[in-house]
Amino acid sequence: MSHNVICLTEAEVLRIRRRLASVDLGRRSTFGAVEPIFPDRLSSAVSRQHTSIGSVPKYTRLADIAGTLFYGVAMSHAFENGNKRTAMMALFVLLDKNRHVIVDTSEDEFYSFAESVADHRIKIPNNLERNADSEVLGISSWVRERMKPLVVGDKAMRFSDLRTHLQAFGCEFDKPDNNYVKIHCGTASYSTGYPRRDFEVSVSEIKRIRRALGLDAPSGVDASEFYDLESRVTAFVDLHTNLMSRLANL
Repeated sequence: MSHNVICLTEAEVLRIRRRLASVDLGRRSTFGAVEPIFPDRLSSAVSRQHTSIGSVPKYTRLADIAGTLFYGVAMSHAFENGNKRTAMMALFVLLDKNRHVIVDTSEDEFYSFAESVADHRIKIPNNLERNADSEVLGISSWVRERMKPLVVGDKAMRFSDLRTHLQAFGCEFDKPDNNYVKIHCGTASYSTGYPRRDFEVSVSEIKRIRRALGLDAPSGVDASEFYDLESRVTAFVDLHTNLMSRLANL
């Protein structure tokens, strides 16, 4: 991947921050003020994605852009607190927007990664002086070794994640009844199977749900809009609850 990387905007990083503040982890006093106390530092952190040498972009590959964004948000201390949590979530969202995800990485590995960046201990290429540039290279290498492409379009997901996506579009859910649950979206409704709590919903069923509720591409809602930023942040928080809690003490 080269120049086709979709970067995060400053407004999107702020949306991520505000979404984090709306969940339990963000409401803790350790998260600090939602808005940046040093807005210029946040602007500088986000603009790192577009750094150029003359007219030549410095970072063109997804892992490199992810590395410099994480470094910028985590180390600029633009926010009162929760900078590393915001940086980690921005990393997840940036990869997700570009149809990639970090795989085969434990909570301990994520935590050690963030800790090593914060303490300037991230592994850097041999024979390079330790500075911001070489540490970004180290972060990028860590990300590159772990990221894998996602399948574009609909994907199977847990029912709780699907509920989050649908609720973002104003959908409401009846109580499950006889292994089914009815979903309402405006005047449209659809009953889907509910065999047990938080089961995995298949791709084919998600397509049927989106079509029945008027949330599919022919209705003007493509996959990227359906899997919107706010619900993705919530899903990532749910997936990495313990990690976010540990980063609060870092």
